[in-house]
Amino acid sequence: IDEVKSGNLDYKIPVDEHSKNELDKMARGINEISLAAKSVVEKELKNQRMKSELISNVSHDLKTPITSMVTYIDLLKTEGLKSKNAPSYLEVLDQKTERLKQLTDDLFEAAKASSGSMPVKLEKVELTSLVNQGLGELNRKIEESGLTFILNNKKDKHYVLADGQLLWRVMENIL
Repeated sequence: IDEVKSGNLDYKIPVDEHSKNELDKMARGINEISLAAKSVVEKELKNQRMKSELISNVSHDLKTPITSMVTYIDLLKTEGLKSKNAPSYLEVLDQKTERLKQLTDDLFEAAKASSGSMPVKLEKVELTSLVNQGLGELNRKIEESGLTFILNNKKDKHYVLADGQLLWRVMENIL
């Protein structure tokens, strides 16, 4: 018991599994508690690693457009708004600002989803139409990517129980 109490969750109290005496029953119970505690600790460590990785990835994703924005603002300060390059600089700033806004919105949505406070409205959603809609809306980007999407069941209908808006966001991100 002292081994387990001190944090050695790998330690197992030697016990006769077939014994019915009270000390063996108690030892089996303590061994089960140790196993459950070890599982909880491992899950928490995994969650902490995932959170650290997420923070690192989000920081990098946010830093990229911000760095670009700072650069173009410096160029505008140096060359002035009447420079022949000013319109293209402003266009880049507009694009990067939009990207930063989208990343911030995505981060907010991810935080709501992970906290369990995001409302989910389950309904019957036709998946094939959703995929076809996504391919249609993102056709220009898909063509630019050089990727080819092959659908084997263009006409078949496949239904899922999901939140249509959230599923659409997932589909859009995948595509």
